Amino acid sequence: MLDINQRHLSTTCSTKTASKLSALAAAIIAVTTPALSMAQELSEEKPMYVPPSEPNEFLDGRVQVNFLAMQNYQAIQAKDGAFRPEDETQSDGFGRLRVNLMFKFKITENITADIDIAEEPNDFGNNGDRDFSFHQDFAGIEFDMFGLTGYEKENASLILRAGNIGASPFQFKGFQDGADNQGNALIGNGITDYATAENGIQLSYTETFDGGILRAYNVAGHMTTSSFGEAFQEDRGYNYRIQGTLEFQGGFKAGLNIFQANQGDQLVFENGLASLDGVTTTNYRFGDGENYNFSASASSERDTHVGALPGLNQSIMQLNLAYQPSDQTSVILMLGKASDDYTFADTEGNAVAGITYFGTDGVLDPTGTTFDSNQVIEADSSVDYWVIEAQQYVIPEKLYVAARYAEAENTSDLIEQSDNEVTRLQVSAGYWINDRTLWKVEYVDQEEGTNSGGQIGAGFDGITSEISVKF
Repeated sequence: MLDINQRHLSTTCSTKTASKLSALAAAIIAVTTPALSMAQELSEEKPMYVPPSEPNEFLDGRVQVNFLAMQNYQAIQAKDGAFRPEDETQSDGFGRLRVNLMFKFKITENITADIDIAEEPNDFGNNGDRDFSFHQDFAGIEFDMFGLTGYEKENASLILRAGNIGASPFQFKGFQDGADNQGNALIGNGITDYATAENGIQLSYTETFDGGILRAYNVAGHMTTSSFGEAFQEDRGYNYRIQGTLEFQGGFKAGLNIFQANQGDQLVFENGLASLDGVTTTNYRFGDGENYNFSASASSERDTHVGALPGLNQSIMQLNLAYQPSDQTSVILMLGKASDDYTFADTEGNAVAGITYFGTDGVLDPTGTTFDSNQVIEADSSVDYWVIEAQQYVIPEKLYVAARYAEAENTSDLIEQSDNEVTRLQVSAGYWINDRTLWKVEYVDQEEGTNSGGQIGAGFDGITSEISVKF
């Protein structure tokens, strides 16, 4: 038998041993539990990617990322009578892959910043091969003014944006900017899509309603400089825009846009004629380009628009109406007028229909059809236009057909009011290979009258196709 001391010692040792074993077990559990938990998480089935309806978020939701890529193929030629004969004999072929990398950063609960890094999306070719480089294509900082001030209003927001202000006189329809093309049912944009981005500020107020005929409205206004870059030269003015949108029960929508530029004070006139050399004009005069390429043209993809306005004291008023009862069906009607206090002229001061060709030293070319359009005179120029667009899904959320028809009439005071129209018909089909991949095919036919301000000559036609992905 053990004496009392021996029994006490034995008990003490047993207690110490048990304590050590308990500590060791706890340590083992502490170490293995995260590993077991991780193994369990890895073994669970998870989606391969975030659904397109949800943002790709990183760093606890503070960063959102989207990657876009698009490859095109075109078989398009100018019609007989082109300003540049090379456009009549273009070969079909593949364009350069377009890519965009978009980031959105949540700085605080009420401040966000965004940047789109891209090869300038629409600048195909442009007089042969050229360097392509990534740069800031679009960026800005947005402030939630209600959140910052502590003011609470149900179902309403007031957003101040500083930086690049992207704007256009149209609502409801999609706009294609290089690889960012899945919002546009067709491939080309429009002959009067006066859309661009410039530097400045914008204030936008939106309010939604749970019931009633009126479901939402928005009012937005901006002030920008006239350049996407920087422009501080003497007498450079500002561009102003106000936009209103109403959305009604049943899918009816209406929007009104008013735009005014103030750039004419830069002009220096001699004998009633002024040069545009060194003058900043608003990019709204011909929009942001589109995915048709004429490699022989002076400004590449922008030559497919109506080029009747110098973009100095330019004004635009456009009414937009839409019926969109569902994601499967839409019809959009656009009516507008764009005007300017100046019109293009040759070196003798005679008005010309628009930007038709940049000739040599302002001399009429041997064919007698083109002028140097870098001169302007004081005279009212204007373009009246209307557009109708429709889209219908044949197979819901999978296969759709779409069409757009546009007419633009050059109603400038000093331009002969005959053969003065540009028309464009676009017919397309789109197929969603999956919810991130869209294949589009389009036939386009554009007709340009002699006095229309069309920049190709007599127009163009052909087939173009794109396949795009969006991460």
